Amino acid sequence: ATYEGIMNRQLTSILKLAACLGFILPPSISGLESDKDQQVLWSSDGDSTMTIQGNIRVLEMSANVRVTQGTLEILGDEAIFEYDANSNELTKVTVHGTPVRFQQQLDEDGALVIGTSDTLLFYSDELDETILELVGNANIESPDSTMRCEAIIYISDRDLIREAAGPCQGMLSSQPN
Repeated sequence: ATYEGIMNRQLTSILKLAACLGFILPPSISGLESDKDQQVLWSSDGDSTMTIQGNIRVLEMSANVRVTQGTLEILGDEAIFEYDANSNELTKVTVHGTPVRFQQQLDEDGALVIGTSDTLLFYSDELDETILELVGNANIESPDSTMRCEAIIYISDRDLIREAAGPCQGMLSSQPN
């Protein structure tokens, strides 16, 4: 038996074991990690209109708008959905409100991140990370921190504030060792 043959058999055995364990053990993916694989769903109590502007299909809706993707929930007064007219792929959602509210489950223990702002932009960046841009009176609260700024760019897949436009104020809880 060659070295490659032995290694291939061992690798095959490891992969079979991993596949079996995957079916037996509960998934350890957090709500946040699995959210991006879910469909974006929406509802509203008001009117909606669809237009095409160049290469973008625009869906506008009003009154008690609710946008969800997995555990991510965004509530506002009106929303604008932008789709690529050729592929029909959703490229961006803009929600306006007094205020817009969002929440998302961070982990299987049910810890939440919540936020408010005048406007919220929801899209995927070039790295396929889910971005929430909170613009105007932006506020984010998670179990270990609070931040209030004029605008905040939040990467929800990593529970990370990438940028914040001031003035800002906040609080960071100390982590137990």
